[in-house]
Amino acid sequence: MVKAARHAAPARRGARFPLRTLLLAAAVAAVVWLNLQQPYGGGRGREGCAGRAAARKAARGGKGGVFKEVFATLFAIEMRLLLHLNNDGPLPPADAPHSLDEIIDIVQGQGVDILFVSFRWEDQQPSQEAFDFRVMDYVQRTVCSRGLRLSVILDARASPGWVFDMHPDAGLVDADGDVRKEISFSHAGAMQLLFGWHEAALSRLAAANASCIHSIQPTFNNQYETKYTQERDAFQDYNTHVVALYRQYLRSIHGAISHWNARWGSSWADWAGFRPPPLHMHGPHWNNSLTDLAYWDWQHFRHQRIHAAHENCCQHVAAHGLRCIMHFGEFFAATDAIYASGAVFTLAASPWLDYVVVDSNFISAALQPNDVRIVQVLLSAMKPYGKPVFFEGAFEEIKDPSLHRSAVELTVASGAHGVGFTNWLDRVGPTFFRDTLAGLSHIVPAGPPVAILTPYRSYYAYKGMAYVSKGVRDPHDPVQEDLFACLDVVQAAVPSLGGLQIFGVPTMLLPVLQHFEQVWYLEPKVLLSADARTVERVRGRAAALRIPLHECVARPAPPIAIKECCPSP
Repeated sequence: MVKAARHAAPARRGARFPLRTLLLAAAVAAVVWLNLQQPYGGGRGREGCAGRAAARKAARGGKGGVFKEVFATLFAIEMRLLLHLNNDGPLPPADAPHSLDEIIDIVQGQGVDILFVSFRWEDQQPSQEAFDFRVMDYVQRTVCSRGLRLSVILDARASPGWVFDMHPDAGLVDADGDVRKEISFSHAGAMQLLFGWHEAALSRLAAANASCIHSIQPTFNNQYETKYTQERDAFQDYNTHVVALYRQYLRSIHGAISHWNARWGSSWADWAGFRPPPLHMHGPHWNNSLTDLAYWDWQHFRHQRIHAAHENCCQHVAAHGLRCIMHFGEFFAATDAIYASGAVFTLAASPWLDYVVVDSNFISAALQPNDVRIVQVLLSAMKPYGKPVFFEGAFEEIKDPSLHRSAVELTVASGAHGVGFTNWLDRVGPTFFRDTLAGLSHIVPAGPPVAILTPYRSYYAYKGMAYVSKGVRDPHDPVQEDLFACLDVVQAAVPSLGGLQIFGVPTMLLPVLQHFEQVWYLEPKVLLSADARTVERVRGRAAALRIPLHECVARPAPPIAIKECCPSP
């Protein structure tokens, strides 16, 4: 064990963070222009990695293969249960179902060059005074000596018990008032302790072999995704510190509770008694807040909190000369509201985030098999940002190799930087990676430059799915199906979707509109006021440029207009 390190504040990245807003439009224009010239995902170049095998080159299409990087995951629970890697056991273990060397042999010979692993806070800091990095040291030493690189997830959801001894009020609280022994990322004291662990882990990884570390992912979520966790369909987080920050934020805009009562139609007597609305999803809740301004204001703040917490973590990663990667589950769906999935659209624009992973387990919010084109949707929505983007296929629900092959083909067609596979161990055949990654060079990520405009914040209008009978979800996602219908229209109008970009942030389309031959607008059923103004400006600019602007889906009535309380994220 090593002594706990004193927490050090991160260094700033020069002047580009405070200038982010001023430079965003110019950056987006440059990114879109580059996307139209070549497949996206350039970013900063990939460092060389010694020991690349000829078999790996062949599996990836030879020199200059279709993907720049390929990863496979190996999470903490797998390392513990299937590899028997524990801080208090022999390394390497003698009696495990799998060994780390075996895993490396399997993936390295089939085109994988990054092992994406996770380490849990409670395992690495059993007490405030000491750390135990024995397993992490072993994994880094073994993987890096074999010529692979490491992406490392720092799992804060597995919070040590001693944190709550120090801060009994640090836990997540859901809409029903149930408390979880997982830290709230809005609790300043708990976050300071977390950054002490980050500081120690990052320092150790960098000192041992910084060149072998591909990227670091900070996470608070039970699925290692950048979103709020949900359990029992109850929204999070209602920790008293979150509520206090929300009160403070609202008062910074207008200090009188009477102002907010008039806006919300509420009757709060004072700020001390105020609470944000307790929210749930599915069934009777799915459409009961379409016009509820208190709901929209709370969602606005939830987005701010999740963005700020994760960006702050990436700043600490950068302070160690390492790169930050974040993993985003499916978005543009009826589950966006509970997860605040739209955080992907502001975090992807952050200068502190270096890599983006989007994923699907190919199961819809209605628990039905999803359209495999979700791959194109997610990747096309990331193109405007110009970051290296991976698509990750997950095997915990659907293991069909043909579906995952189709997903990989769509990933190539979308021009993605890389691809990854998760929850694959003991679920795929011995040659799965080779079979899935071979024979892709004929797929060309090209097509006419076209765009879909679909404001991401409008996807918060619906909280999950209606019920067709007691507890049985309607199989029709009220928002995602419209997007697939729009994709059908675009697909019928162009020879290829390789040049498609999807804009969830209307202001990002405005300065680059001239680069597209056609644009389709998916008018939502609910539209926030700032987005409505930008959409009208897009219409005017398109008309002036004589760029066809089509409507994807006919609506019987204009969208419900929501007047925003606060500056748009």
